[in-house]
Amino acid sequence: MEQIDIDSINPEIEKLPDGSNLITKDMETVMKQSMMPYAEYVIMDRAIPRVEDGLKPVQRRILYAMYDLGLTPDKTFKKSARIVGECLGKYHPHGDGSVYNAMVRMAQGFNLNCPLVEGQGNFGSVDGDGPAAMRYTEARLSELSMELLKDIDKETVHFSRNFDDSTKEPDMLPGRFPNLLVNGASGIAVGLATSIPPHNLSEVINGVIAYIDNSKITLPQLMKYITGPDFPTGGYCIGGEGLISAYETGRGKVVMRAKCNIERLDNGREQIVITELPFQVNKSALLVDILKVKEDKKDKLAGIAEIIDESDKEGMRAVIKVRKDFNCQQILDILFKCTNLQCNFNINMVAIADGKPQLMGLLDIIAYYTNYQRAVVLARSKFELEEARGRAHILEGLVIAVTNIDEVVRIIRSSSSTNEAKQKLRVRFELTDRQAQAILDLRLARLTRLEVDKLKEELELLQKLIARLEEIVRSPKALMQLLKDELIAIKKAYKYDRKSIVIDNADYAQVKVISNEIPVENTVICVTSQGLIKRVSSRNYSLSNKDNTDKASLPCLCSQILQTITNRKVLFFTNFGNCYQLEAGRIKETKYRDDAMTLVEAFGGLPEEKVVKVLQLDELSTDLNLLVFTRLGLVKRTSIEEYLLLKASFVGYKGKEDDDVINVEVEIPQASVFYVSSSGMCLNFATSEIPIQGRVAGGVKGMMLGEGDTIVFAGQITPEGEIALISNKCYVKRTPCVDLPMLTRYRKGVKIFDLQGSNGSAVLTAGYFTQQISFVVEDVANTLAITSAEMSKESRTGKGKLPKSCKKALNLINAIRYVNE
Repeated sequence: MEQIDIDSINPEIEKLPDGSNLITKDMETVMKQSMMPYAEYVIMDRAIPRVEDGLKPVQRRILYAMYDLGLTPDKTFKKSARIVGECLGKYHPHGDGSVYNAMVRMAQGFNLNCPLVEGQGNFGSVDGDGPAAMRYTEARLSELSMELLKDIDKETVHFSRNFDDSTKEPDMLPGRFPNLLVNGASGIAVGLATSIPPHNLSEVINGVIAYIDNSKITLPQLMKYITGPDFPTGGYCIGGEGLISAYETGRGKVVMRAKCNIERLDNGREQIVITELPFQVNKSALLVDILKVKEDKKDKLAGIAEIIDESDKEGMRAVIKVRKDFNCQQILDILFKCTNLQCNFNINMVAIADGKPQLMGLLDIIAYYTNYQRAVVLARSKFELEEARGRAHILEGLVIAVTNIDEVVRIIRSSSSTNEAKQKLRVRFELTDRQAQAILDLRLARLTRLEVDKLKEELELLQKLIARLEEIVRSPKALMQLLKDELIAIKKAYKYDRKSIVIDNADYAQVKVISNEIPVENTVICVTSQGLIKRVSSRNYSLSNKDNTDKASLPCLCSQILQTITNRKVLFFTNFGNCYQLEAGRIKETKYRDDAMTLVEAFGGLPEEKVVKVLQLDELSTDLNLLVFTRLGLVKRTSIEEYLLLKASFVGYKGKEDDDVINVEVEIPQASVFYVSSSGMCLNFATSEIPIQGRVAGGVKGMMLGEGDTIVFAGQITPEGEIALISNKCYVKRTPCVDLPMLTRYRKGVKIFDLQGSNGSAVLTAGYFTQQISFVVEDVANTLAITSAEMSKESRTGKGKLPKSCKKALNLINAIRYVNE
């Protein structure tokens, strides 16, 4: 055997004095051969999430392992150790601690806006407590995580071999909601890091839909939908220029501030109560830091007497008790500067896109996500189309077989083998091999008349499905509409209120002073016929005589009542388009017959400003919209979310100076919008014709009015109700809503009251009802109460009749609809 000179093979090897070999390489080569592959691995396969599903590899593998184990939300929990073992053995051959810690984080509601794992047991706390060992805890997938995994078995994503080539794992999940923005991400790799703040699910989906509708949308336009980060621990997010920079370039800074209240106690002292913390701030460590700062700044923080953590299952409550004669606000200002009651969140939005890490702005992330979802939905639709075509192909053969069953049986019985029978069937009925095999496999029980009808019915449904899927695959517009519909469905199913309050600067982060706690009890908010307000106790309201309709009592008649609780917030809409809100118990309580308050007295409103609608805030579903109607026929449709503000007063509608708001209603599903004008015309059209606009928008034209004509009634109706009308000559009638034709918006409408002079020259008022309603009509000398039961039921073109209680026609100067429950 020839002896090989090792030096001739590798000239880099040098002999040491002891005879051993030494390999020498320059640093550039070492970095290229060792450090760069390591850095690439850490970036691509460990620390940085993908833009498509917002997950790091370990998170993706945990979720897929749980999905593979069948740990869906409708199944029982399974030991965390079992889940970790499954993930380690099949997909992630690293330390069990790293896998378990990643799973724990996905189950912590104070770290993720939408936890992807549902945990049972001790999974840690905001105080920094660690989770219990994996042998003690149990877990399963959360409902929202199923949206990340949805359609994964329909060839929507690419699968690669796992570490030992024994099975396959997905390169990414279908990610049916924008998880990267919703739950955020953080990670440190080699040479780069990522820090993406969490956002509100509904806002992000609204932003994606806005991008789908307009791919050229600008950042300011997009930020009307995505207002800023939404941290799971709440608090204030002070954005400003730093937030705009982050969304524009991918890098910026926002300030997080705790939410604090100042409570005034009965003994004259005050205390600071912390109810919400900045994101990822340890509560216990924060309270210790406050104590240390107090010791370091004894001269400035001598007013702090005691620090107590009163948090419980009801929520966070950390109390800083302050000595008498010390200013709580000054103490808070120092604590904001010296502790993590206020801290920065440095945004650095780096994610894997196009196979490499990229720093991306908000528009870039949404664009990548939208393009990915388009590919996912298209791939799923193609898969379902092939499946449907295959099944339809089989059904077509089966229908042929059952239609000619006698001949099919004869052919099969006369054949010497299965292959011969299959071949004869193919020739006789022009079938494919799959169809012929399906006929041979057909059970005798499927030959009944009922089963034959089921086969035909299934085939018809499949043909409709195939046509729909072909349209989706063929039409980009239909594809994107399907994507929008599915995103909207996710938003409605998993919607939650925003936790953080986004403000432009710290001046808006007001510290609420709570004093003189009002008792929690039932109460009634009344809006009088003159648009004034009063608050009456439930007992006094129930005992009051509300049917007295003499002239002296007219100011006491209520056009609206709201039964509520003293600690609930109520929202008042005025004829000037303003909104005022406060707790019901903050309104001065009076008796039912006492004088009501003007808005100047109640809120410091404007002279001649009147209430047109009162609503209870926590009863309003944010999925619905508000409809605002004006005297000149304008209408506006706005999401209720835009009215859920912290301000005591704000603009709810900004219209023309010579126009007034006459009604505000919560949108009713399946209802239509209905107008009645003083000239006796009406217009009925679908609510969907009104576009959704912003809170201060001027609205769109609802009904076309002639010169001098005005709206006397505007609201929503359903076919089950009726319309009551009163002319200025006291002619009255009621018309079923089912007789009112559906037209389109901004038309003159059709006649609803035949005004001919003798019965009046104008409609004075109208009202919609499904149960009896009451009106008070008034002329110079008389006052008369009329109920809807006293009104004659007439067609749309009827002239109306005088009520029996009215001997002759009155020249009405006023007509009031009132509530007399």
